[in-house]
Amino acid sequence: RKRESIMVDRKLYREAQQIKLVSDALEEEERANMNSNLESLFQKKERHLKKQQRAELDALEKRIETKRRENKKLREENCGRLLQRNKNIVAAMDSRHASECLS
Repeated sequence: RKRESIMVDRKLYREAQQIKLVSDALEEEERANMNSNLESLFQKKERHLKKQQRAELDALEKRIETKRRENKKLREENCGRLLQRNKNIVAAMDSRHASECLS
């Protein structure tokens, strides 16, 4: 750009125009390279974040499944205890009823 202004000051307009065209082309190429580099950097970061989120989500799903199994097991144990308690109460009442009937 400095050369371009020097050429204009010397009234070498044709040379200034050529320098401007070369400078513009070089600037456009640099801008395209920079945009390309930024785009690839953003894509790389996006892939990394998606991979990290997937790992976190998998870990969370695993924890949820573990808790579900624990809760199911506790529910089954509690249900078994309640059934046994109910059987014991029924047996005690049957025994009491039988003894009252015999008396």
